[in-house]
This record gives sequence, structure tokens and C-alpha cells, in this order.
Amino acid sequence: MPIQITLWLAIFAACIFLGLRWRPFFAARPYIKAAMAIFLGLYCIIVPQAAIFLMSVGFFLSAIGDFFLDLPDDKFFLPGLISFFLAHFAFAVFLFGHIVPVASWTWLNWIVVSGLPFVSIGFYMWLRPSLPNDMKIPVAAYASFITIMGIAAFTSDLVSPLISLGAALFIASDAVLAIERFKFSFAFDDKMVWIFYASGQILLAMGVVASF
Repeated sequence: MPIQITLWLAIFAACIFLGLRWRPFFAARPYIKAAMAIFLGLYCIIVPQAAIFLMSVGFFLSAIGDFFLDLPDDKFFLPGLISFFLAHFAFAVFLFGHIVPVASWTWLNWIVVSGLPFVSIGFYMWLRPSLPNDMKIPVAAYASFITIMGIAAFTSDLVSPLISLGAALFIASDAVLAIERFKFSFAFDDKMVWIFYASGQILLAMGVVASF
């Protein structure tokens, strides 16, 4: 399958699911939601570079997380969170293999590396009183790994700026999801989560592939 076809299929699947957000839940919807990340995983597999295989693993794990999080039963939220935790671990391992040496960091690199952990900790402390007791440790662990992934993306020596932009949108989607689930709902929150998340995943994949 040509590489660009898998990318366009991922974009098409993302758009289809965005339209389905206005419809009540139906049995096939979680599979449609997971399709985007599956196609992005295939998009990375086709690239003839062994090192990029970790990105494929991350996208396939994201697809599992997408499937669980779209199920209506709350008992699937934690498995979804764990799937995304492992996805961020895979992304972070890949990106840290391409990190810029500290001596070459720009002022922007230093701002992100020093500022993102404070933002993440502050957001978690604001969120923590609203978290169920059994979710406090998993959410803290998840926040830690998405922060690590973000730092890796913003200090990567890979040439495409889409990597940093994709990681930023990915983080933004998780923040909106956490607010909507544990703090309060607001207009179009579920649409914002998907738009940020899908855009972030697609740009992250495009940026990594374009760098090889």
C-alpha cells in the first residue's frame, strides 16, 4: 500500500469520526474511531527505517486507547488511559533517541524543558481534588509521561516542525479531555478533544516520516 494512501485514509477516518460525534453511540463507532491511529501506524511502518517502528507501536497503542475511550461504560476509561500511557512511552523512547545535545539547546528548548513540567504539575494539582481516589496515581503517571513526550518532541533534532506542533496539540487534547471528564463540561468540548487529538496525531506522524 503506497505510503500517501495510508495518510489520506487516516485523515479521512478522522473526519468521518468527527461527524459521528454528533450522533448517539452505536456499536461500530469505537472501531471507526480507532481507524485513524491504525492507518497512522501503517503510515509509519511503510517507511523503510527500522527506528521508526516505535512510532508505529505508539499509534497502534493509541488505536486501542481510542477504542476503549469511546465505549460508553466508565470501566473502560482506565484501560484506555493505560493504552495511551504506553503509547506516550513508545513515542518518548523514539523521540529521545533523536534529542538535541543539551549544549545545542536554543532558548525555546530551555523554556519548554523548564516550563512544561511546572505547567503539568500545576494542572494536575488543580485537577487532583476532582479525581476519584483510584484515578489519582494513574492520572499522575499519565501526566508525567505526556510531559516527557512533549519535552522529547520539543528538543528533537528531527527537522520537521510538525513534530513539536503535533505534540502540543496532543497535550492540549488530553488537557481538554481531563477538564471535561473531571472538572466541568463546556460547549463543544468533545469536538475540541477530537480535533486537537486527531490533528496532533496526524501532524506528529507526518513530521516524523518527513524527517527520514
